[in-house]
Amino acid sequence: MAALEEAAPTQDEEVAAMFDLSKMKKKKKKKKVQEEETAKTDSKYANYTYDELLDRVAKIIQEKNPELGEKRRHTMKPPQLMRIGTKKTLWVNYAEICKAMNRSPEHVFQYFMAELGTDGSIDGTQRLIIKGKYMPKYIESLLRKYIVEYVTCQMCRSPQTSLTRDPTSRLYFLHCQNCGSSRSVTPIRAGFHAQTRADRRALRK
Repeated sequence: MAALEEAAPTQDEEVAAMFDLSKMKKKKKKKKVQEEETAKTDSKYANYTYDELLDRVAKIIQEKNPELGEKRRHTMKPPQLMRIGTKKTLWVNYAEICKAMNRSPEHVFQYFMAELGTDGSIDGTQRLIIKGKYMPKYIESLLRKYIVEYVTCQMCRSPQTSLTRDPTSRLYFLHCQNCGSSRSVTPIRAGFHAQTRADRRALRK
């Protein structure tokens, strides 16, 4: 009888049989190692700025998925301008540029008239006639501003976008055909424009 009592498992042994304590110890040790590795990783990246981390992520994505990192280069002809007399400028390839941007000539016209602070018209061959004398480089700089605001997707930098107007709010929205993102664009309003002789004379008076 005494021998049987001695052979009976103790309460601690029964608990140990129910729960594999050796595995729990291993799990605790593994968790501790993972926490230490996480702490090391956090301290490693603590010295990086947000932009640097974004660059690292983009680089890793490009290395793992080369097809996603490919960027197509989009080229566009610069504005071709001609003088009409002494007071007007003719934009010869206006229609071609509007078509390349996939934007309506009317919207581009509104933008340029507001930015230049002048009047103009589109003739029968879809060329833009601008009142005033303007250099090609200046028109090109305004065209670049238009492309950034009304053509280029801010998420993926793709120019493959469409511009639609909401009938209720009357706001324009830019929809990207590449990544699917959408954003509202700023309404066209008058901007700074080059001073003409008439402007300088008006300021003197």
